[in-house]
Amino acid sequence: MAELATKHAPIGATAYTHFEATPQTGSFAAQINGIQLADAINNDDLFNDIYAAWLKYQVLFFRDQKLSPEQQLLLGARFGEIQKQGYAPSLEGYEGVWAQEYPQLYSGLVTDIDWHADSSFRAKPTRGSLLLALDVPDGAGDTVWADMCAAYNNLAPAWQNFVGELSAVHDNMQRNLQKVLDQMEPEQYKQVRQYLPPNEHPVVCTHPETGRKFLFVSELMTREITGMNRNESRAVLDFLFAHQTRPEYQCRFQWEPGSVALWDNFSTLHRGIFDFGQSHRLMHRVSFNTPWTPA
Repeated sequence: MAELATKHAPIGATAYTHFEATPQTGSFAAQINGIQLADAINNDDLFNDIYAAWLKYQVLFFRDQKLSPEQQLLLGARFGEIQKQGYAPSLEGYEGVWAQEYPQLYSGLVTDIDWHADSSFRAKPTRGSLLLALDVPDGAGDTVWADMCAAYNNLAPAWQNFVGELSAVHDNMQRNLQKVLDQMEPEQYKQVRQYLPPNEHPVVCTHPETGRKFLFVSELMTREITGMNRNESRAVLDFLFAHQTRPEYQCRFQWEPGSVALWDNFSTLHRGIFDFGQSHRLMHRVSFNTPWTPA
């Protein structure tokens, strides 16, 4: 079988004033060494370099970071408005720093977390996140990202034209509905649905800052294609889900204590690899929003 012919050249390294961004794949993601993110809180030149690299590479990785909860919030606020409501509790005294701890918090749920863009079911999805590793299992608990710009670019023109006219419903309960119904009383379910209703977004969006087109569907969050019957919708979504997570669009990151990932939640998907059983894994996450609505 012939290999997929990609429609872009490898992205290559980029030298900035304060660092060099080293690509981690042929299409997206870069590692940045030799800086401390905390220094970017009050250093505009450094922050602007990081921001430019983030737009170009979509996901940035940093090692050996010393970042307090207060500093993580201050840095996140430079990217956008801190998102204070999430699935994990905020760290006491630091609203907006979500403590993602396994197995204490997520026991019994981890097998259900698949490819997704955070909060895509909201009218205004999360813009991006800063995730800091504090305690991670040796050789396990990686996170994988997928490049939705490359996934769109490598669709055949006929598919690009077809999906470019479609919209889809995003619903945070679509994969776990039976579990939710088993665990919630009817009044609880009603309250949750009022608070987190499904939302409709275009299947293909244009990035508000880079102008690049990207696929905006995911296996965890996308329930159906608007205007299609169940079989039609399933056929389209199954193709897109398989296409958008091909290995050539992926970047896998192995965490170490002090590692940080900064990702663009609009133009990438991600998923955690839960291969560490009951081992301890503690991360602090700060997410931020901007006014953009998918279009």
